[in-house]
Amino acid sequence: MTSSPRHVAYRALTAVEQGGAFTNLVLQKALQQSGLDPRNKALATEIVYGTIQRKRSLDALLTLYLRRPLAELDPQILTILRMTAYQLGFLDRIPAYAAIHDAVELTKQVQPRAAGLVNGVLRSFDRDPKSAEQRLEALAQKLTGFADRMGVQHSYPTWLVQALADVYGQARTVNILEACNRRAHLSVRVNTLKENREHLLDTLANEFPGGAEASPVSPVGIRLNRGLDVEQWPLYQTGAVSVQDEGAMLIAPLFGTLAPGAKVLDMCAAPGSKTTHIAQMQRDMGQVVAVDIHEHKLRLLEKAAKRLGLGSISTLAMDARDLDDDPKHLASYDAVLLDAPCTGFGVLRHRPDIRWRRTPSDVASLQDLQVELLRTAARVVRPLGTIVYSTCTLLPEENEQVVQTVAADENLQLVVEDIRPYLPEAVRSYALEGGIGLTLTPELFQTDGFYMARLRKKG
Repeated sequence: MTSSPRHVAYRALTAVEQGGAFTNLVLQKALQQSGLDPRNKALATEIVYGTIQRKRSLDALLTLYLRRPLAELDPQILTILRMTAYQLGFLDRIPAYAAIHDAVELTKQVQPRAAGLVNGVLRSFDRDPKSAEQRLEALAQKLTGFADRMGVQHSYPTWLVQALADVYGQARTVNILEACNRRAHLSVRVNTLKENREHLLDTLANEFPGGAEASPVSPVGIRLNRGLDVEQWPLYQTGAVSVQDEGAMLIAPLFGTLAPGAKVLDMCAAPGSKTTHIAQMQRDMGQVVAVDIHEHKLRLLEKAAKRLGLGSISTLAMDARDLDDDPKHLASYDAVLLDAPCTGFGVLRHRPDIRWRRTPSDVASLQDLQVELLRTAARVVRPLGTIVYSTCTLLPEENEQVVQTVAADENLQLVVEDIRPYLPEAVRSYALEGGIGLTLTPELFQTDGFYMARLRKKG
């Protein structure tokens, strides 16, 4: 096939929908092999992520113009219809004739007899005078339950909408759903061992006029409002910045001021943005042990530490749950970070496929893993040492309930501490007095969603 952005997007979407591939990995490979210029790579990326993100909404819209159930369509044809409907309904600067023409040509290559169907459905879609949003709202109004309506209108599984509504209420849930469908901006953390934010902002004012601003969330964060090839960016190559979501920049500072030479454990460290943040906060004068079960991911962490000029990080490839089996780890660390594996519902802006991959049973199984890991953290931290527990999800089953369960075990001698003194002023009010940590939801500051809590081991 010709390497046009729509052909590349089609191949990536087929691998995801029919082969179960992970979107970010398959798209990265497809783009590397495509020979596309940056502009067309951006279009292919937009089509892939947007089609996956809006899948439920697109299916609902397509039923308006099909005479047969979606389930009867060949999967390849459904993929072509979805990706083209996304372009017609949700992208402003895409010429309809170009999108439909490429869809028909793609169909001729994979299922020639379906070319007429694809052409007819897409032309009917394009001729409808109502916007995609108006059509979706009308479809949603025909449904009775809030979770079903919002699931169709904003493209989420019903169970997840209901789970969020049970926690945050309907109005805030709608805000969260909308925020997770917005395009994510790029944010970077300043390496304060090499640069300061004010100087970098002055530099970026010339490089990105009007496109760089101080993060409203983190004192070491910069928000970039235009895209760039990060790995080719001199500021990245020289270690002046790291790519990190602004919400994630709040987690390492929850340790407060660590004593010189403090020994810190990062239990689930890869890809390492929080690990390097800890080492940076210690001015590279402590000991940071980064553990991860995936050895190849630790190699990436080591590469990042070298780029940033950090020599205080060592790595250890193992299952963090086994740390307390070795006496040398027991009560050995002044501070422990557990950024636990989770359902990832806070990072849907970057990983839209998560909404379709996860099920309610995943929440329960991950909670078991999180509790086990946090119990291990309690055994390897020293008396009076600090544990920071974090996730990138929004459900209390993986957040407050995990902390409550482990803190309730008197044998572990843990106390939940107030994290408000360790939060920037702009964020502090969202952590309730007497609450268990903070859930930073995506609509508050247009960041990813994170949960974070601080615990201390009794003396």
